[in-house]
Amino acid sequence: MENTQNRWLGSDGYIQVKLDDGRIIGEHRIVWESAHGPIPPGFQIHHINHDRTDNRLDNLECVDPQTHKRLHVGHRQLEGIWLKTCTGCGWQGPEDQFPTKGYRNGKRMTRGNCRSCERDRQRAKKGWAGGESSLFGSHHGPHGA
Repeated sequence: MENTQNRWLGSDGYIQVKLDDGRIIGEHRIVWESAHGPIPPGFQIHHINHDRTDNRLDNLECVDPQTHKRLHVGHRQLEGIWLKTCTGCGWQGPEDQFPTKGYRNGKRMTRGNCRSCERDRQRAKKGWAGGESSLFGSHHGPHGA
């Protein structure tokens, strides 16, 4: 990998490497597979610090696509429970405290707002005065006053 003609920064932000057999592969995948063997089918390599050019082994982890997406949208896992941050008020809570948007491939999809922010959003959308007005009480989300 010393040959810079065979290593470059791709348009997607990942360092690419052209192998002797002509294949082009992400450097992060080569680093992972050199230490751990083949990446299981359907799994992806995640850059823990979100820097696509930082391919140190201790910055890489092998994750399933759902976990990878959660990590990139700001979720975090605490004691086996996935927490997400409300885009409305910033509160962090379990995914089940966020309204269901629908289901995709049998998996529950949620909106970015906590129940209280989503309630206020829906009220404002329907033209109900104030969204968070005194008519409905002040907004404190599911996280208390």
